[in-house]
Amino acid sequence: MQGPSRPVTGYPVPNVNGCAPNPPPPSAATATAYPYQNPNPYPYTYYQQPLPSQSPRATFARRLLFVFAAVLIIFGSIIFITWLVLRPRLPDFSLQSLSLPNYNSSTERVTATWDARFLVSNPNKKLSVSYSDVYSSVYYHGYDLADSRMPPFEQGTRNVTTIETSFSLVDAYIKGDVVDAINKDRSNGQVKFDVFVSSWVGFRYGGWRGRRRVLRVSCGNVALNSSSGKMLGVAKGCDVY
Repeated sequence: MQGPSRPVTGYPVPNVNGCAPNPPPPSAATATAYPYQNPNPYPYTYYQQPLPSQSPRATFARRLLFVFAAVLIIFGSIIFITWLVLRPRLPDFSLQSLSLPNYNSSTERVTATWDARFLVSNPNKKLSVSYSDVYSSVYYHGYDLADSRMPPFEQGTRNVTTIETSFSLVDAYIKGDVVDAINKDRSNGQVKFDVFVSSWVGFRYGGWRGRRRVLRVSCGNVALNSSSGKMLGVAKGCDVY
């Protein structure tokens, strides 16, 4: 027989303070109500796609294009700076005199001589100018009467040069309507001619030489007195381009 102070097996021990006993600690099986689940039931491994390899030819062409563009920019800058410093200007031409000392014509045959004198001025302070392959022509209303070739020459800075040339026809064939028009103008007291000059010119500053270009000069409507054969009025300015 068990004593009265010994608890009965199978019953909870009464709390001496009169409070309910503490619940037993949860077991490992009941501690987690919802076990951990993988949010991605189908895991996969990420592989980074390799970058496409560049073609050696494409790389070389790109570098060559870059070098070419850089050289072009540098070269253009040098030319622009040179132009700003030197400021090249075209020469000035004026026709000082034009004369027709002798003139003979038949129906379609003409013998004549024109004498021309030009004044050429180089307005550049730093650049000298050279002229080569200098040709001149005399026209009547767009019809080429005679041509002449002049010797090459050079001009220093701020230089003024006088050049002369002659145009000759000796029993040369000229269209009948042109001869008739010239004779008609002469009978009216004056006849007008056009004089043209063309030349290759180059600018130079010390050891620097600019690109050569074609220079064209036009002296239009130059009136000659029929009786004296000399130019009427003073020197005539010419268009240079």
